[in-house]
Amino acid sequence: MKIKKPDYFDEFKCIADKCEDTCCAGWGIVVDDISYDKYQKVEGDFGDYLRDNIIEDEGDNVFTLKGDRCSFLNDDNLCDIYKNIGEGGLCYTCRQYPRYLEEFGSLREIGLSLSCPEACRIILRSFKKGSFIIEEKDEEVTDYNDINPNIYINLMQCRKVVFDIIQDRSIDINVRCAIILKFIDEVQDKIHGFEINSIKDVKDKYIDKELVNSLISDLKDFNGRNDEKYNNVKEFFDIFINLEHIKPNDILGLENAKRYFWQSENDKDLYIEINNKFNEYYKEKAYEFEQILVYYIYRYFMKSVFDYDVLSKVKFAIVSYLIIKELAVVRYLENKEFTFEDMVDIAHTYSKDIEHLEENVDTLEELFETNEIFSLSNIIITLLN
Repeated sequence: MKIKKPDYFDEFKCIADKCEDTCCAGWGIVVDDISYDKYQKVEGDFGDYLRDNIIEDEGDNVFTLKGDRCSFLNDDNLCDIYKNIGEGGLCYTCRQYPRYLEEFGSLREIGLSLSCPEACRIILRSFKKGSFIIEEKDEEVTDYNDINPNIYINLMQCRKVVFDIIQDRSIDINVRCAIILKFIDEVQDKIHGFEINSIKDVKDKYIDKELVNSLISDLKDFNGRNDEKYNNVKEFFDIFINLEHIKPNDILGLENAKRYFWQSENDKDLYIEINNKFNEYYKEKAYEFEQILVYYIYRYFMKSVFDYDVLSKVKFAIVSYLIIKELAVVRYLENKEFTFEDMVDIAHTYSKDIEHLEENVDTLEELFETNEIFSLSNIIITLLN
């Protein structure tokens, strides 16, 4: 078994009660079967309390919530299960988070979730371009999944090209995103046409620097369309507002953003002015947005070997970047500054609120294919203006 991980993966260590958020609130925690059986044998008053606070929900055993907090999260924001029966007593989800994994036959890819504030700090703070480590593990592969090896190899090679483009800092980050969209749109066409072997030709085309430079020149046709961008972003926000959320109090600030910029026709000029000021203000730290893009591409791109929908994965990465950036602009307007901790707050909250509700990811992937607001041209207009 090969294990692939970001170069920062081993830096993570939970900061427990020092964390400004808690992973034990805001979502239900499913108890795996092994832990559930273990909990049935815990003796004493805590054993009774433990069993009394596990319920069945749609076929899963889950910890009950008090408000939105896990029943075992105490007043010090520490875990009573850990306190009473040790680290080995934690269920699989609690032991693993914020780590995640995806298996593709003999390759296991692991990473840290952006939804954890401390993991988010680790992911975003490095100026270095993202890189990955591959290790060999003496572990037998028990399930090769139902993967077409030809599309797996081609998509893995395409992802490498995506990483190279998204981290080419000689090109404006929004232009990089537009190039990637064009690239993967062509790849998706080959998949739809059952021309898997032709994906290599598309990939080779986008390695060619002359082609990329020509495409950058062609993308200038999308400039000067601020009105369309302004309207697009409002529609993006409307869609995201109507997704499921972990709390009902607009924790992302989507409604707040609309109040600043979409109350009257005059707000458009303010929107454009503040965006331009923020771009200048934060240009030396644009690598933080690059790290966000690398995170989403790494985590989701290769899932397309299972559903053959690679374009929606790339749109999810780029639209997530756009929403996070728009929320950063609002924070900048409010505070007259924008700090690294502001970025961590917005990025981790977005991940926790949007990415960690599976129905949101499914809904967005469907909308990326069916809703014209997420067409290639509309996303590129939103990027380049």
